Amino acid sequence: MPQTITHLSEILGSVDGLLLDQFGVLHDGKRAFPGAIECVQALQERGVPMVALSNSGRLAKPNADRLARLGFPVSAFKAIVTSGELARDLLLQRLADKRLSEGGAVLLLSRENDQSLIDDLPVTGANPGAPVELVIISGNNPETHSREDYRRLLTPLARAGVPAICANPDTTIYAGNQASYGPGLVAKDYADAGGEVVYLGKPDAAMFSAGLRALGPVTPERCLMIGDSPRHDILGGNRAGCRTLLITSGVQAGTPDNGATADFSMETLRF
Repeated sequence: MPQTITHLSEILGSVDGLLLDQFGVLHDGKRAFPGAIECVQALQERGVPMVALSNSGRLAKPNADRLARLGFPVSAFKAIVTSGELARDLLLQRLADKRLSEGGAVLLLSRENDQSLIDDLPVTGANPGAPVELVIISGNNPETHSREDYRRLLTPLARAGVPAICANPDTTIYAGNQASYGPGLVAKDYADAGGEVVYLGKPDAAMFSAGLRALGPVTPERCLMIGDSPRHDILGGNRAGCRTLLITSGVQAGTPDNGATADFSMETLRF
């Protein structure tokens, strides 16, 4: 059983650096959680190195801009590592080895029609229903599209053998001020329809390796991963050899844990 704590300061003496999830720990996409900004500020004042590690399907800069808008001191983070950044790297690899043709049509599903993932790349953003070479599932909009809407759109592409990249494997997201289905479930439906899907993000090792590299000279056993998802944050942290802290009020805290075990738990992030 995790050790329950009420303040992060209770265990800071046992860690040298932090990996922090964004959604469910720092904010819900529209507002910072009570105490989260103050906690980040206190950690910055004490010189604790931090990296934001997120399954966001967007690049680092849009995530940094959102943190700033919500009131967080972005300078407190040594880096913001997202699954969107990993997806961008994979797109560059596929362009280089010709698995994706220059000028090829890509269907990018995202929150708020954000196209930053393919900006400045030699590909063409396709409209729904048009022929495509690749599907990228970086976000979804449950406020306006049901899961069945996405099935109707994507099943013909999956059956036609069009490969897909899931740049955000979260199965639950905040949308319209409530929990809803996430892009990870859209990707699951694509795979169930026969499509090939590459998943990027937590809990995969590549995400945690990137986060630890960005953190600097901190050994995994002296690094604390803080997240609200047992399946993504805690399991990934376990596999990477990090200590782990589960935020129990987060939207994903009650999802299946896949055998993950947190070292600590607390209701909300407070210093």
